[in-house]
Amino acid sequence: MLRKYLTYAFFFLVPALAIGQQPKIEISLPDTLTLKESIRIGLENNRTLKKAVLDKEKAKYQRNEIRGAGLPQLSAYGQYNNFLDVFPQAVPGGIFGGDPGEINVIQLGVPQSLKAGFELNQLIFSNSYLIGLKAAKTGEEFYQILAEQSEENVIHEISMNFLGVIQLELQRENLQANIDQLESLEKILQSQYDNDLARKVDLNRVKVNLTSIKSELENLEIAIYQREGYLKLLMGIPVQAEITLDQSVADMDQKVKSFEVNDFNIFDRKDIQVLGVQEQLYEYEYKNIKAAHQPQLVGFADFNKNAFSENFDFLSQNKTWYQGFLIGLRLEIPIFDGMQTKYKAAQSKVSANQLNLDRLQAEDAAELEYQNAVNKYYNSLSTLASLDSNLDLANDVMSETTLLYKEGVSPLTDLLAAETTQREAQANYNNQIIQVRIAQLEILNSSGKIKNLLL
Repeated sequence: MLRKYLTYAFFFLVPALAIGQQPKIEISLPDTLTLKESIRIGLENNRTLKKAVLDKEKAKYQRNEIRGAGLPQLSAYGQYNNFLDVFPQAVPGGIFGGDPGEINVIQLGVPQSLKAGFELNQLIFSNSYLIGLKAAKTGEEFYQILAEQSEENVIHEISMNFLGVIQLELQRENLQANIDQLESLEKILQSQYDNDLARKVDLNRVKVNLTSIKSELENLEIAIYQREGYLKLLMGIPVQAEITLDQSVADMDQKVKSFEVNDFNIFDRKDIQVLGVQEQLYEYEYKNIKAAHQPQLVGFADFNKNAFSENFDFLSQNKTWYQGFLIGLRLEIPIFDGMQTKYKAAQSKVSANQLNLDRLQAEDAAELEYQNAVNKYYNSLSTLASLDSNLDLANDVMSETTLLYKEGVSPLTDLLAAETTQREAQANYNNQIIQVRIAQLEILNSSGKIKNLLL
């Protein structure tokens, strides 16, 4: 019994262990990841996109499957009959002897027979088949567009999360700069306090501010780790991989001036294209349902060998085999199906009308999405200009207040207030830079031109 269980364990566990020990695919990452490079890696490794590509491949095989229905269908068959009691047959008397006025019951046939042969069927005409071929080709185009739409979704998601990480990293840099500034101020105040030149309350104020900002930085580090992890997941790279993102994406001089708002063409959007192909598929579905009432012509051929015997001696060399061969045509003409076809066609029409309403709704939503994206972009630029001026003022206030504090003219509370104002102004400016870039992404995405990021 123990050997039996050990044998089961070997056959079931060893393959599982072998699967678990398969080497992971190594992905080479550059020292600094640009947005374009991140998108490229994501398009190569994103699992959702790979599934969409496999759907496209499956659609190609489905089209070939439908095409195969119009090719010759060849099959071999064999049949053995053993009549324990040969079926009786009734014949008029006098044919095989006896009184002509009587009915004679005789057994026609032999107890055992063997038959083997080949059967060939060839579809000659079927309008339903021709429509199915067109629908299969359109279905392949449908999955092609879905794969392209999935590709655009991957580009958009990676871009948005890339910018999200950069936004958090800029906040971290801002906090770290303020921490460095406050730590320097703390050292000065500690030295002054030790020499009775500063008050304890002033030193404690700086320590409180410093502790608060450090706590904020710790929370920010957690947020960066989580956002980077999701970005890695989208890119299809190991979550433990170390990455460094290129922050030049937040360079406004480089990115804003070169960005152009192009003309909007709603048919560039993949979701609108998908609905258009779906409408065509519904049209083929309706035609195919109607074609069920049309004649269908099939050619067939049957070649066989037959043997008959009182006993099972078909393998003997002197056995006689009788050849049979026939060809023919079969015409199928549907006449009445209880009006099932009529109601199926009506259902298909209703579905097509529903899809038409969905398409009109989607077109209006796409127009609105694009207009909102454009408005958001120009508003973001206006806000950025205001925050840029505000940041310059905050920097000036900070510089002047620092100088006055060192000269003993301004109190510490003014310096801390100026530091807080500068930190908030810098954070607002950094966040708005990312908002401008996000608005650009939304324009590209809503106009179906998100792939321009790869140019």
